Order: sequence, then structure tokens, then C-alpha cells
Amino acid sequence: MTYRNQISQLLLLLFATFTFPNGMWAQELSAEGQQAKATHDYLFETFAKDRKTIYQGNGNNRALKQVLIFEESKQVTDGFELVLPDGAERIAGLFRHFGFKGDNLDRIKEVHVYPFSPDKMPPRSVQVKDFYRVQMPSIPLADKPFGQMKIVFFMKDKEETCRIDNLAFIAQKAIPPTFDTIPYRDLGSEFPRERVEILIDTEHELSIDGSTALQRDRWFRMHETPGVVDQSFEKWAKERNFLPGRGAFKFKPGITRAWGNWKPLTERADKPGAADLSFFDQYDAGKRLRSTIDHFKTKPFALCFNDWPDFMSVPLVGRGTPKPEYFDDAAELAAAYVEAQIRDAGYTAAWWEVKNESSVQSEWAHHWKEAQGIDGWGLLADFHNRVADAVHAKAPNVNVGGPSSAYMQVQVKDFSIYKSQARFIEETRGHIDFFSHHFYENALMLGAHERRGMGYSNYLLGRYEAILDMLRAHMHKADNVLPILITETGSLQNGRKPSDNWLRLLAWNAYLTKSMQRPDQIDLYVPFVFLHMSWNPMSGDAAFTPKDGKRSGKIGDFEKTTIANYFELWRDFDGHRLPVEFNRDWLDVIAVHDKDRISLAVTNMGGRQIAVDLSKVTAQIDATSATQIRLNYHKGKVVFEPEHAVDASAVPVDVNETTVIRLMPKEPLAPGKSLSLERHYAAETAVKSAGGAQVFNIKIDEPEEIVSAKLIIGVHRRGGLKEPLTVTCNGQSVKVDSGDADEFTEFFAPLDAALPASVLAKENEISITAQDDTTLTSVQLEVLRK
Repeated sequence: MTYRNQISQLLLLLFATFTFPNGMWAQELSAEGQQAKATHDYLFETFAKDRKTIYQGNGNNRALKQVLIFEESKQVTDGFELVLPDGAERIAGLFRHFGFKGDNLDRIKEVHVYPFSPDKMPPRSVQVKDFYRVQMPSIPLADKPFGQMKIVFFMKDKEETCRIDNLAFIAQKAIPPTFDTIPYRDLGSEFPRERVEILIDTEHELSIDGSTALQRDRWFRMHETPGVVDQSFEKWAKERNFLPGRGAFKFKPGITRAWGNWKPLTERADKPGAADLSFFDQYDAGKRLRSTIDHFKTKPFALCFNDWPDFMSVPLVGRGTPKPEYFDDAAELAAAYVEAQIRDAGYTAAWWEVKNESSVQSEWAHHWKEAQGIDGWGLLADFHNRVADAVHAKAPNVNVGGPSSAYMQVQVKDFSIYKSQARFIEETRGHIDFFSHHFYENALMLGAHERRGMGYSNYLLGRYEAILDMLRAHMHKADNVLPILITETGSLQNGRKPSDNWLRLLAWNAYLTKSMQRPDQIDLYVPFVFLHMSWNPMSGDAAFTPKDGKRSGKIGDFEKTTIANYFELWRDFDGHRLPVEFNRDWLDVIAVHDKDRISLAVTNMGGRQIAVDLSKVTAQIDATSATQIRLNYHKGKVVFEPEHAVDASAVPVDVNETTVIRLMPKEPLAPGKSLSLERHYAAETAVKSAGGAQVFNIKIDEPEEIVSAKLIIGVHRRGGLKEPLTVTCNGQSVKVDSGDADEFTEFFAPLDAALPASVLAKENEISITAQDDTTLTSVQLEVLRK
């Protein structure tokens, strides 16, 4: 940690305690924060004190990963109730999973968790013979303490038994012994707002990938499939201009159990491992899609296959991962389902993902056996190709792709995860139609910029953009340039308290504003937000929860949650793009116009609250008014402020906030010209610094038409970038400002520099010398062309 960062952290501790004489109010913990601190202190000072624990890291980075709740062998029968020790219910919400070890655990059908999930199994992530791990249920809001926690076991065969030897709570992100105040403070409020001027070119529209339109349908989606919820919910979403985005279809139990007037899917008697496709003669695959509102029937959406039937899958692990010898049978089943859905509903998803989150072991079982010489990624590419070919044969207009990646920490183990993704791009060429990925902010990761020197490891401080640039550059190198679908984003934080909701909202909004700047790369963006979740009705990811515990029904039987404000913030954001200019790190700005108004989306991922100055823009359009819509965290609450008048010279935007600002011109806006944005990549990616200059080559057609240019260099270095890059473009020195890259525990983000258009040629040579142990993840020239 740098000296400057140490002083900053010390000041924050002082601010949390004292009030200044000049009246500046000190940061105080919210009521939620005070309760959270009491729970945290109880965990470390009382509950875990005499229990076995597992810690990660050393020194100041030492944190609790796992606490053993009990250790005693117990024989488990169907309906067995395991009562956990007093206090377990109090600290359960701090952990992402619970798991137990034993024997014959593969005999367990499901477990229910009292008092949090008494009649529904939480998602299971691992089930093998000697280990069983389950996601901790969402903890409902309550005014009084919960009853003692217990787990009820249900066996696949009611006569069978198993043995459990211990049970532990497992954290997603290890929990530091020192209480983390960041989620419970108005970050940056101890400092004056910093002025940030934003300029807008109102004489040109900005064209990206041949269009100046924002193309709202790509971005304003929800994690819903048409027809899953009652039409009253769908109409509510339509009124706010949101569409279904992506859903999941699980063969097991979706069609391996009888949920209606039909017989379940079974294995062919004459061909082990293959499905009896006569099943589709009596199964209605289009019932839900037919029941959706008419408007949704005309809009493309995505679906994802998962959980293939047991008779063709690897036992227990990998959520229904087909065995290699049954890949063709699994592909045939997928194609038959798509064909049946088109027949029965008249349409199907425009995009089908082959296997949910298949980049990780818990979803694709073959990754577990790579140490035994099994090529998990090679098998994954092969399976995607076979499914794509089978579906295309039945439905040529349906797009098939993947790998629906989770855990996009591509830099791990010297970029081994990236190298696997690059292989997938190469080995699926000519078969699949798109690539898809998921990005989540971890639990305990509010206040990204404040954590930059404390191990922040998620994506919203530049990693998202840097990773997308790496993938896109390699697509060009592999001659396999396909659209990207972001089919899940959000938060891994459990719960529905204000800080939980705020992390979800800031993640959805920040990923959205970053994605909307890349319509040349991203065809669909879907946050993990639902209208309501019948299988988890109290989830924090839902806009509505039932009033009386019902799992289904009309919208009148439900009440809005804080999450519903996400739809309100964005309900009317649309128009044609306008070029913007500003000088501020960790800020995203998108401007659009619909003739009668200019709308700006502004996301502040930096560490200071800012005041946006649009006074020059209001003068050039002779604006009659300025308004703002806010969805923000303030003094312990998530606050939604509907559209209201503001001073265009000082529009407030807080830390982590995304806001919508509107300017009304006196006369309708009518830009007569356009500028086209293009990105041109060097072929080389993930290039390790070797002590000398690294040379990258980028070709650009008709450079004489370029009016402005920017050099963008993706950089990764553990310990932060302590020395500036030495860069030349076609022999001319380029100064790249590294900002606060030296203050990061692990820096992974793009750095950029403006270039005179006159420097560029058809063949461009960029030379970069970087500090030792730096990886240059990608190099690009972003240009604006007449």
C-alpha cells in the first residue's frame, strides 16, 4: 500500500469517529451497519472462538474462509432433522454456502433449511459421495430474532441412509476479522464534491457498428423467459420498456419428471444413453411461450440448456454433464427440444446457450479430471460444436453459443483461464454463433475504488473492459469474430438489507453503462434481475415479493421491493448517440438524444463524490431545463428520486452511483453529421514484459479520414503499476497517464492516451516498454472517422 493510500485509510478511520469543528459531518455507520458489526463481532469473539476454523492469507490479509459448525458422526435417514448450535442462525447470512462431509451423500435427494427455506431446497453446488455443498438460503428480513437453525434431509430412496461427519459454513469471500465499514457509509462524503466537466458534441451523432441508435432492446432486459410469470407482471415490465432477456431450461427435472398431463422423458430401451424422442409426441414444449403477452412474442430472447438427464450424464458432479460417448445423443435431445418448441409455440429463443457456466468445474464435470489427462476445455468445445450443428440442422435460424462463462478471473495462474477461453474461440470456429459470459461483483465488495489497495478483485474498476478487449482481439486473430452476450451480471451478496440491495443495483447499473458503449461487440445484456421468483420468493434479485407467502399469482398479490426502482431509473432512456468528452478516471458517460431532449447516463466508480458541470452544453443548446433521476445509497438507505430539477452546472453523482440526467433544448436537436467509432486490435494478447520493448502492429484502412484517435493498452500487474509505460506510435512518443495504477493490490485495467490523427498510417507500429512482471493484455487503436 502506498504512503498516500495509508494516509487515506487512516483519515477514513478518524472520520468514522470524530466530527470536525467546521461542521463537516463525519461518516457514521448506518443502523444496518451497527447491527452488522454486532453480528461480525459475535462471529469472531464468541461463536467461532472455540471452533475449528480455516483462514486464508497472512498478516493484514488474513480472513476467515470456513467455520466448523459441528463435528459428530450421525446416521441420516429420510426426514432426519439436524439441529445446529445456538447462534448459527445469527451468523448464517455472512456465509455463501454450507457443506458437510460423510459417506453415501450421493443418496441425498435434497435438504431444506429452517427457518430460512423450510419448503424448498436451496441450490446445490456439489454432491459427491463424501461431500455435499449447498448455497445458503436468502435470509428474509425480520424484526425479531430467528428461531434455531436446523437442516432436514430427504433421501432419493426413503429406505436408504447416509452418514454425515461434520458441517461447516463456507464464505464466498473470506471474512476479515476487522469489521468492514465500507458497505455502511456514504463513501466520499467526508470530502467536498469534485467538479467534472462533460462536453457533448451536438452537431454530430455517434455511429457504432453502422448505427447511431442506442438500440434499447439490447440492453434493457431481465432474467425472465416469456410466459413464466403472470401477464400482469409482464405488462408492468412492458410499461417500463423492459423485455425478457434470458432464462434457463433444465432437462432434469424439467422433462424427466411429470409436471403435467404427460409422461416423463426416458432412456431408449434399444440404445443406452440416448433419450426416447417419442416423448415429444405427447409433450407440449410451447405452453409457456404461448401464454406470454403479444409484445414479448415478437422480441428475441436467450435460453440456456442445463442439467442433462442422468442416463446420459456423469454421475453426481457437473449438473448434468453429458458423458463424451453420449455427446451426440445429448445434442440430438437439445435439437429435438428446440424443434418441438418451434412447432408447439410458433417460435423459440433467438439464442440458445449450450451449457450454463460450463467454464467451471461445478457445471462441467470433465474439468475435474484434467489432472488425469482429460481435456475438459477440448471436450467443452467439441460438445458445443455438436449441439450447434444438431440445432442448426433442425432450426437454421437459431443461434447457438457459449460457454456461458462464470469466474472470469482470466489472469489466474499466468492467464491460464484466458488461454482456455482463447482455445474455445479457436476450436468452435465455424460452428457456434456467439460467445457468452457472466460477471458478478463478489460479496463484501462495495466501494471498489476504496478497496483498490486492499485486494479488490472484481471487474468494475477496468477489468470488465480489459477482459472484453482481450477476447475481442483474439477473435480477430482466430478469424472468428462473433457477438458477445452478457447473460448474467449482478452481485454474489446474499440478503435484502440496504447494503445488499445497493451492491446489486450498482453492479447492474455499472455493467450496463459499460456494456452500452460496445454495441459493436455485445448483442445482449441481461442482469440477474427477476420480476418475481416462485422458487425463491424472498430473493433480493426480484422486483416483487408476495404479500402472504404465495409463490405465484397476479401482481396485485405482490409488493414492490427496492429492486423495482432499477426499472424506473431506466424506463425512458433511449435515442441516438452523441459523442461525449470528459477528463476523469473511473467515469462512464453515455449521451443520447431524441430531438426534444438529451439524456445522459453517468456512472461514477471513482472514490470521490462529484458535481457534473454541463453548463457549456446547456449554453450551446440554449437549454430550458435540466433534470435528474437518482437511485442511490444515502445514510443507510437505498433512495430513489424521480425526475426533478437540478442545476446543470453542479449535478450531484455519488460514489458508485449511476444517474440519468436530462437537458431540454429550446429547439429540437437535429445533428446533420455523424462520426463513426471503430476499434482496431493488435493480434497479440497477454504479452508478458521481458525487460525490453514489446512491439504491436495494427492495420487501419483509410487513415486520412480519421478525425481523432485513442491508444488503449490493457495492463495487468500484481502490486500495482509502479513505473509508467514508455510508449511510441510510429516512432512518436506517447505519454500514457497511469493515474492511480500504483495504488492497486492488483492492477488490471486499460490505460489510454489521445493520439493526433496525423500520427496514424495504414500500418501502425506501437512499441511498449513496461515494468517487470507486467502483462500487456491487449493493445488497440480506437478512432473516430468522418
